[in-house]
Amino acid sequence: MISAAEAIAVGRRMLGVPYSTYDCINFIKAVIRQASGGDKRYTTAGTNSLWRSKDLVQRWENLVNPVPGMLAFKASGEDVHHVGLVTGKRTVLHSSSAKGCVVETDLLNGQWHYLAKHRLIAMEAEQMESSVQTGNTAIVATEHSGLRLRSRPETGVVLAEIPKGTVVEVLEDGTWPKVAYNGRVGYVSGAYLDRGQQKTADNGSNAVESGAAYTTLISAEDGRTVMLVGQWRIGND
Repeated sequence: MISAAEAIAVGRRMLGVPYSTYDCINFIKAVIRQASGGDKRYTTAGTNSLWRSKDLVQRWENLVNPVPGMLAFKASGEDVHHVGLVTGKRTVLHSSSAKGCVVETDLLNGQWHYLAKHRLIAMEAEQMESSVQTGNTAIVATEHSGLRLRSRPETGVVLAEIPKGTVVEVLEDGTWPKVAYNGRVGYVSGAYLDRGQQKTADNGSNAVESGAAYTTLISAEDGRTVMLVGQWRIGND
């Protein structure tokens, strides 16, 4: 098994290597082959094949909690077409055709969509406990229609419309906070976000209280998030 630190160190030694030498998938293969604890004969097909392969032991179709050592993917519909190595909460190493070489860039620029754990690369253990960060969420509180998620504050392209009542993760505060929703990262008007008050529900889980209602977030092992509205508890069978 390759430690996250080792994978990142090997990847960073390749910064500036031409795209003609390593495209995105061959960059990942090179990291796994060259890193201590890796597999010198490791191979995989294209990015689409990797995303659907057994080499990935966990997948998250969002960017809610990027952890160093994860792989990040770009997708368009069902086409998963680019992959990189997560190096921090906001950064990713990848071989970019646009830049012409291996680069380290912003993970939360709205172009990346999915996260995954590769069977040969360990993630930082202290950050693996949950795929949802508590204490940094808000509820969409529009009156009628949904809330527009934009590529930049105020005038950016509309990336999605977030339904009323949806819980989103707030990545950066401000008049136009940066939020994560359904695998996309963008900006929304803060006037339509209800931060509520963080509480601990009777069952011990984290909840957001908005008015008289509790909203509880549960993170499943496959990366999906379930939202329960109202107070609840786990009963004995």
